Amino acid sequence: MYEQISKLLKNKSVLVVEDEINLREIIVESIQEHVSEVYVASNGIEGLELFQSNSIELIISDIHMPKMTGLRMSHEIRKFDPFIPIIFLTAYDTDENMIKAVEIKSKNVLKKPFDKKQLLVSMMLAMSSYEEEFATLGLSNGYEYSFDAQELILNQETVPLTKKEQRLLELLLKHKEHVVPFDMIENYVWMEHGATPDAIRMFINKLRKKIYPELIQNIQGIGYKLTIK
Repeated sequence: MYEQISKLLKNKSVLVVEDEINLREIIVESIQEHVSEVYVASNGIEGLELFQSNSIELIISDIHMPKMTGLRMSHEIRKFDPFIPIIFLTAYDTDENMIKAVEIKSKNVLKKPFDKKQLLVSMMLAMSSYEEEFATLGLSNGYEYSFDAQELILNQETVPLTKKEQRLLELLLKHKEHVVPFDMIENYVWMEHGATPDAIRMFINKLRKKIYPELIQNIQGIGYKLTIK
């Protein structure tokens, strides 16, 4: 089982947000050999700052913490990344907490105390579910996008994308057939740095040139919508 877990998690960077020092150390010790990198924070404010300044692919967070709760931190993170898997930890699985966790689209809520196996299995299931949901998507006209490899492909050849172009395309694909507002694009692609409407428009136009223009529609005054014919 652990071999399967390591195979799925080996290239993943994980953010652990937990105010209890001993538990935080136990979590890190339990997962560090199975993942590529572990970032640690003692409260939601530190967790949010680490998320904004690093490439994080999975979050494990306590719910009740000083300064900023895990729920509040996750709410803020969802403004930047609507999809990143989040696993919550709690000693008090109240109905209110469970409802809020569902609203934030968490992958699981682990009740303390839990063991190493429970945690690793939860991580594996969270990443597996995420990758199954966003595997490879056909875009017509010979194009497809691999979420696993983070590559745009045309007739089995990779189309070069910058990191911002890749994140922009992923955001639009994950919301395909729905309008993605300007502020969500700004938060997800540029994160804390921000972007002007002209900068967003420029990147949309650059992306259109690498695929086919009608794939991405401009919804005047609101945002953009990706439509696959």
